[in-house]
Amino acid sequence: MNHYQYVIQCRIERAKFLLTYTQLPLIEIALQVGCSSQSNFTTLFRKHIGITPKAYREMI
Repeated sequence: MNHYQYVIQCRIERAKFLLTYTQLPLIEIALQVGCSSQSNFTTLFRKHIGITPKAYREMI
């Protein structure tokens, strides 16, 4: 795993934590994990987890 992949993995893990344990809006989570927009965050999250952040939150 290179540095970039490690950083992305850390962002995804932080996002999963925030989705599970907070009620923060998706845009706020996106900004907290370093994404420039909610759309960018959703694309990144879906690419790595297979579902959208909203679907992930609803699954919990």
